[in-house]
Amino acid sequence: MGIITNIRSMQGMGIHADRNARSPSLNLRQYNLIYGFNGSGKSTLSRLFSSFQAGERHAKLPEGCSFEVTLDDGATHGCPTNPRGLEQRLLVFNNDYIEQNLQWTAGLANPVFYIGADQADAATELIKIEAAIAKAETAKALALAAEKVADKSFATFKRERAKSVASRLHLGSRKYEAPALVKDFEAWKDEVGAALTDDELRAAEDSRRLDEPMPRVGPIAFDASSIGTAYRFIVDICNQSLTTVALDEVQRYPDMLLWLKHGQEFHHANEVADCLYCGNAISDKRRAQLTAALDDQVDQFVARLAKTAERLDAVIATLSDIEERAPLRDTFVAELRESSGELRKLVSQEVGNTIAHLSGLQQVLGAKRARPASPADTGKLSAEADVVATANELAKAIASINEMITAHNGVVDNFAKHKDDAETEIRRHFLLECRSDFAQLAQDLADATANVVKESDALDSLKLTATDLRQKIRVHGPAATAINKLVAAYLGHAELTIHPMEDGYKLHRHGTPITGVPSEGEKTAIAISYFLSSIEADNRKLKDVIVVIDDPVSSLDTKALNFACSLVRGRLDKAGQVIVLTHNLQCMNEFRKAWKVKARPPEGKDPTATFLFIDVAIPEGQIKRSSTIVEMSKLLREYDSEYHFLFSHVLRFIEKTDAYDDHGYIVPNLMRRVLDVFLAFKCPGSSGLAGQMAKLYADYPELDRDKLMALERLAQVESHSDNLDDLLSFSSMTLEETRAAAGALVEMMDHVDAKHLASLKQLCR
Repeated sequence: MGIITNIRSMQGMGIHADRNARSPSLNLRQYNLIYGFNGSGKSTLSRLFSSFQAGERHAKLPEGCSFEVTLDDGATHGCPTNPRGLEQRLLVFNNDYIEQNLQWTAGLANPVFYIGADQADAATELIKIEAAIAKAETAKALALAAEKVADKSFATFKRERAKSVASRLHLGSRKYEAPALVKDFEAWKDEVGAALTDDELRAAEDSRRLDEPMPRVGPIAFDASSIGTAYRFIVDICNQSLTTVALDEVQRYPDMLLWLKHGQEFHHANEVADCLYCGNAISDKRRAQLTAALDDQVDQFVARLAKTAERLDAVIATLSDIEERAPLRDTFVAELRESSGELRKLVSQEVGNTIAHLSGLQQVLGAKRARPASPADTGKLSAEADVVATANELAKAIASINEMITAHNGVVDNFAKHKDDAETEIRRHFLLECRSDFAQLAQDLADATANVVKESDALDSLKLTATDLRQKIRVHGPAATAINKLVAAYLGHAELTIHPMEDGYKLHRHGTPITGVPSEGEKTAIAISYFLSSIEADNRKLKDVIVVIDDPVSSLDTKALNFACSLVRGRLDKAGQVIVLTHNLQCMNEFRKAWKVKARPPEGKDPTATFLFIDVAIPEGQIKRSSTIVEMSKLLREYDSEYHFLFSHVLRFIEKTDAYDDHGYIVPNLMRRVLDVFLAFKCPGSSGLAGQMAKLYADYPELDRDKLMALERLAQVESHSDNLDDLLSFSSMTLEETRAAAGALVEMMDHVDAKHLASLKQLCR
């Protein structure tokens, strides 16, 4: 069965600093020693483990806290989620355990149930059931691990996919996250239809990028019938001739008409009597003849030709303007741009074809204007049907582009809705693209969850059966004998015993019910013996249990303390896992020395023990203490005394003259303890610190007494601090006083025993 390897996370656990997946692993092993001063949070840690023994968060833990532990088999247990699974394996000894099971004033104790010898068949069945429970727990752990993997895979998929979609939606301050993706899946999981093409997707994204609508575009006006009408009119006028001109010369030479008319008008306007071309006199008869022949009808016809030429030029200019007015690709909203290019190209092509037809008319009309008296040659002109067909094709192309303009203007007029529609299309596109993967991952998670439910139900059924069997075969009388043997060995006498009753035990002294309350040492002896005797109750196997012991040596003398530590180690040597929490240096040393070789085994062997320290500090910028579980310092791990460890803090405080020291609040107490130990060797005696300081001055008269006044101030302020367990309040010494005292302490040690100080500094570094 798995053992706890790490406290993976802790949040809101009182003095303890938060832990998360990135925090260094505690590397818990089979044997674990956690040392910390009073007030460092050991009770909180023991209650963390008690939560798993009870299958729910301990009532004395902070409201709203959470934590999670990992096991070496990959299983995880935590609060408030998944606190169950270790109830039958994990046992915690602490003050809460004593309060729950031992009533000192009444002299009573709760029963410890063993399996009765006369229930052999039921006991055999219970063993089978417990073996099945172990397998079921493994199956459930595997199912939970599979569910966790499936849940993580699904969550990662949803998060990453939503992030990818969000990058294409251009939402600004709005968000598109996993819950939105789930809603989209529910909306479109049965959608029939294709996703967007690359061009459509790109266009939708372009629409999402716009902050304001694009400008409206005006439609292109064009009347196809005007082309045919103009063609027929021009052809007709070019085929006409001035048959009313009676001059023989014009009849014989039509091309002379304009020459004659211009000459006659010039001679008349300038009153020239003789012909400027031949020099002969122009008779009145000839003048009258020319005037009658070249009348207003000729002027009107020539003017009509000129006007017709202007109209033809205007039509061609209009057609050219249509080509110029055809909107460019970027004029349209993104969804229309791809097809707009083809339409614009078609319009340009049809405009060119139409102008080509009309250009032939221009040439014929020009010839007609040059020779208005005779019909023009229209034989090489395009057929009217072709001209009309070309105009109609142009009209169709313009109608198509006008439809696109209408669609563009519709988008512009409904800009907000269009952006919303584009967002919907993009979301739909990516959902359709990934919905098969989404559905598969969702199904995988559902299957994994169903398997967890199945394995949990099977495990609960087995546990219920096991509980029923235990109730049938439990007896608590035999445990009294085991407890009494331990208590007698603990105390060195058999005066204090427990006697079984129907629903528990009664404390006896000298064979009669106890009166009054046992001493603190007796309480500790009874409590630890009672706890150790209960470990294998209810058919538990020592090799399967995880035992947590919080300070088993309260109020014991040295002999009893050593025995208690030896008893705990001996009884729990084969346990699945042991975690000892203590603030007692002597207790810590007992376990440290016994487990030292397990923590640092010979080369080639894996360690089976871990030594940790609960380090209490005040982080810079804060006013509250904070505990962090760290690897135990070599200065605690390698020496029986705290002297080296305490001095290392004083030394660091001195060397960090300008930097903040997060352990500064305990330095006065540390210095007092270092001073006590140093003077105990240099000035032995029972005269107290004041007498020791006086002897120091006498033995070393060259000491600067003014500087050592700081140490006397330290002695006065910290006179109550007999040990580091009293670190529950701040010293009244100022930072400046503390630094002066620290400097004076080290300077005095250097003067009195320089070699000692040098060796101490070397060890500390």
